[in-house]
Amino acid sequence: MAKLFIFTTFLICVWSTIALGFSTTAKTALVIDNTTGEVLLSKDIDRPIPPASMSKLMTLWMVFESLEEGKIELDDTFRVSKKAWKKGGSKMFLREGESVKIEDLIKGVIIQSGNDACIVLAEGLAGTEENFAELMTIRAKEIGLTNSNFKNSTGWPDPDHKMSSSDLVTLATKIREEYPSYYTIFNDLEFTWDGISQRNRNPLLSMNLGADGLKTGYTDEAGYGLIASAKQNERRITFVITGLKSIGQRAREAKGITTWAFKKFRLETYFKKNGTILEVPVWRGKKERVKISAANHVQLLIANDSKEDPKMHVVLKEPLIAPLKKGQKINGHLVVEKASLIKENSEKKQLFFPIIVSEDLGRGGVVNKVRTNLHTLKSNFFSLFGSNK
Repeated sequence: MAKLFIFTTFLICVWSTIALGFSTTAKTALVIDNTTGEVLLSKDIDRPIPPASMSKLMTLWMVFESLEEGKIELDDTFRVSKKAWKKGGSKMFLREGESVKIEDLIKGVIIQSGNDACIVLAEGLAGTEENFAELMTIRAKEIGLTNSNFKNSTGWPDPDHKMSSSDLVTLATKIREEYPSYYTIFNDLEFTWDGISQRNRNPLLSMNLGADGLKTGYTDEAGYGLIASAKQNERRITFVITGLKSIGQRAREAKGITTWAFKKFRLETYFKKNGTILEVPVWRGKKERVKISAANHVQLLIANDSKEDPKMHVVLKEPLIAPLKKGQKINGHLVVEKASLIKENSEKKQLFFPIIVSEDLGRGGVVNKVRTNLHTLKSNFFSLFGSNK
């Protein structure tokens, strides 16, 4: 039974944490601050909905994964089937029977939203589009997409082809983080194939707001949607909006959300990586206390127009016993309690940050051990809080 000790002197920092929400006309929406993991806006995010062409991100994930695993190479070619050539909707304008490099097919999917390119990739990787869709669903579950089911590679309307807004943001983030070299293609403004030039449909790319991806979507049933990511200075956001009524409304909503997310909040660093947080008692050491630090930057997202006091304390799940090494992981964490950034959510939330030892500390002599042990027992910095089974 491990004892749980809490450093009870709170570190008080006066900053804003409650933000006015953004009023969106989208049917579902999710805005994430990737730097801190904070949710800025949430609207019906777990309901499976028709994703339209935004589900092409899963097709691309399957392709990127195959490339990284060495199953295919960018210069490899796939043949265009009659099915791919005949497919309606947005097209790369491939010709039946021609062989096309995988690199060009990827650009055709990302920039031109080509349904024909998706089918060529699906058939090239799995034999048939139906087989590929089954593999998409299986792999989606494996990577944490809990509300997604795929019936095709394109996002073509099907009552069983669904994704949630939460899954779309998760997938977009994973693509950016795990396949950064391929992610850069999402920022290309134009692609020409067979003499036909088409511009990237992402409206944010031309607005000078730091956007660098990802994908639009539209069907009559789904309405107009966008999954996007943007970076300004240290901060990055990823968001999705769905069910909008027009291209213009989608563009205005995307611009409004991006502007709001960056202007409404700022990033504050409370402790830098390896920066000392405080000193805590140590058993059997050459001195009575040892410095502890944040293992990573402790950064919080702060609203610019209101104030609150985030409360911080250190929790140690077991006493520190010398000898200790600088950089040694501590069985405990820095706990930050703060308000949600979503206006409608009045509950406090807790954030946990790993902590480490800041300095080397050897064992003390017999006299020093007795002195430091007695001091530790009497210390008012710690209180026995309970047990952790």
